[in-house]
Amino acid sequence: MIQRYFFILLLSSKLFLQAGVQDTAIQIGTEAPTFSLPTIDNTYISLRDFCGKKLRKPWKNNIKNVVVLSFFATWCKPCMEEIPHLEKLMAEFAGLPVRFYLIDVGEDRNKISKFIKNKNIRIPVLLDRYQKTAEKYDALTLPRLVVIDKNGIIQQEMKGFKDAESFEADLAELLKKLVADS
Repeated sequence: MIQRYFFILLLSSKLFLQAGVQDTAIQIGTEAPTFSLPTIDNTYISLRDFCGKKLRKPWKNNIKNVVVLSFFATWCKPCMEEIPHLEKLMAEFAGLPVRFYLIDVGEDRNKISKFIKNKNIRIPVLLDRYQKTAEKYDALTLPRLVVIDKNGIIQQEMKGFKDAESFEADLAELLKKLVADS
């Protein structure tokens, strides 16, 4: 009898968790979840400062941007492989309305600060210490890349990092297209 109740409880928990994952999963063509996260120096960055139907502070910034987010952690080896390619693309798209951000998932500010300095990372890093933004973006595995167009719509999402050559070429092609679209 106890085994039967345990089985029912286990099954219902599994179904509940699966339903929850499906509800939180982001999808291409949907509006990107909003967030406001601190940088290392505690300046807050909001997604709606750069893209969306209506910008949050148009008097401060009235140019809509394509936004590239990469969720990462210092211990993640594929993340360390992806970052140099993102930095190369950031340099390639310098001066164009494209913003790149790394979002650290769950690590301490001091650890991240040392890491950025030691690795000479130039992409701005946002801190998601409590992992709420990672949860919104379904960043259960790292790295998790999301490309958002000027209107705040998700245009690309990828989990993991595999082929550096096609990664760079495909992302560059998508960014060129999104920058050209008005």
